[in-house]
Amino acid sequence: MTKSIIGLESSSIMPLVAITPLTQACYESIWDKFHNSMLLAHEDSIAELKNIFNFKANTFYSSPLKRLEKIKELLLFNKASLKGAAIKLLLDGQSGGWIGNKNSRVQTFFFSDVIDHIDNRIKDPREFTEYLINGMKGKIQTYNRMLTPVNGMIRIDLKQILPYWGFHNVSPSLLSENKKVQIAILRNCESFDMFKSEPTATRRDSYHYHMLKKEKVSIILVGDANYKNNICSCKKCLSYDCQVHVLTDSKRKALLNLI
Repeated sequence: MTKSIIGLESSSIMPLVAITPLTQACYESIWDKFHNSMLLAHEDSIAELKNIFNFKANTFYSSPLKRLEKIKELLLFNKASLKGAAIKLLLDGQSGGWIGNKNSRVQTFFFSDVIDHIDNRIKDPREFTEYLINGMKGKIQTYNRMLTPVNGMIRIDLKQILPYWGFHNVSPSLLSENKKVQIAILRNCESFDMFKSEPTATRRDSYHYHMLKKEKVSIILVGDANYKNNICSCKKCLSYDCQVHVLTDSKRKALLNLI
């Protein structure tokens, strides 16, 4: 019997490597509904995820690493909490948009555990900043390593999932699972140029959708609630029918007694 092929893209890969409100639903969907399926994604989806923490503009608003250097100046304020100042500086960056926009909320969630793990006995702002920035760089390296294909495959071990949104978003039973997810990462099978005329907010979704349909996947698994509004409408995509399965945070809400 031929295995069905499930297509993933940025929004359904991120919950596998770092805890988000969609992590519980994403793992359960793959293990329960698609456990006999082949998973695949394209290089561009991986490149988009890696670009989140690639701070090309070394400015206060764009790079959290640059912002955190301001802690060194707290020698002037002897009543300042170093960890509190770090959180405030992380939040004081670019805002708005989803994770691909590198907004300050994303950065604060992602690096808050790095701040928390610094020894409370460290009171010198310069020493604190050195520990913090090295920790942030280390976490980025780990994140990028998890998303780097080896022999065309990404193998994600749930035991190694990164803190991002809090651990309260997933059940203890999920984290006790000794399971791995394997995703084939294919070369981009289409040029991005054909989507450059589309609005910035939709062009990447359309691009990923188009390529996954070109691979003849059975289902496209996504975590973007607006994905179906951004899909490619070219003749080839319209002629091939496949289901788009949109993850929701209902599993997380049930866990938190919100529904």
